Amino acid sequence: MFHEIAVEPTAIRTLRDVQLVLGLAGFSKGRVIADYPTEPKKAGSENVGWASRVVESIKTMDIGKAPKVRELLIKEKKRFSRSGRPFDEKLAWIANAKGEHARNPFAALILDGPTTEACECNLDDFLGDDYPECLKEDQHVQPLPKRPEEFAEHLLPMLRCACSLQFVDPHYLYVHRADGSLRLSSKHARVAQEIARRMHGFNRVPRTVEFHTLQTSDYPANELRYFISRMKDQLPQSWRAKAFLWHEKHGGKRFHARYILTDVGGIGSEYGLDEGKSAADETDLYLLPEPLCVKRTADFSEAGDTFVLATAPLEFSGTR
Repeated sequence: MFHEIAVEPTAIRTLRDVQLVLGLAGFSKGRVIADYPTEPKKAGSENVGWASRVVESIKTMDIGKAPKVRELLIKEKKRFSRSGRPFDEKLAWIANAKGEHARNPFAALILDGPTTEACECNLDDFLGDDYPECLKEDQHVQPLPKRPEEFAEHLLPMLRCACSLQFVDPHYLYVHRADGSLRLSSKHARVAQEIARRMHGFNRVPRTVEFHTLQTSDYPANELRYFISRMKDQLPQSWRAKAFLWHEKHGGKRFHARYILTDVGGIGSEYGLDEGKSAADETDLYLLPEPLCVKRTADFSEAGDTFVLATAPLEFSGTR
């Protein structure tokens, strides 16, 4: 779903180079710049991260632009992926990148020196048309098997960077035909559980987690409490979440689309955020352009007026 691009820090020498590289990336475009090596969390560490290496490269050409470049890289950090790839400080960046590419390939490498593979290029190549295909067109739609692990795996680069997470699907709840009882869709629950499990595995606890679904009964408060009683078992104990129950305005927009929205990007799923009925079931995942992601996030905020809250939202904690 997301192409990870490795960029040799010394290939970037000017502010214009920085702007070119950043312009290629973004979760809405399906490309992210590898934060490789990742900036160390501890101050005073001897290790030097990718952004700091870029700033040092800028200093060799125009030291006066270094502060602006540093600010720009901090501002645009949502365009980077934090995959935690190993990096040996005793080796040069290119040696690390080539070794890592052999182990777990990057989609493309933008290098300072000579190129030897079709997936490699220099920044000067962008003056013509001789650079990797994955850098030429934004990614839009990708078919995906409707399995929980597939959802989680394809969204992993975005989930690693996300501080907020919204699950939006009108069909988390349904009324059982046989006995008329309210049920939580186990197929939807398994997708949410797998995403939470993967994020918990790399110690990512979102600051905000929200579930948005559609009212199905005449007793919305009871309905929302039931949703929480079932969904809390799917989430880690460290997660705090908030559940929203909506109904559609008369003559207004239908609550039909399904999304996973974050503060760094969002995706839509044409056929739901649930596990398929068979191994052959697929959905189409599509990336939301940044303005649309902002709009959809606003649609499902408490201050939004696209839909109407059926009852007051409720907060809960995971118990898994």
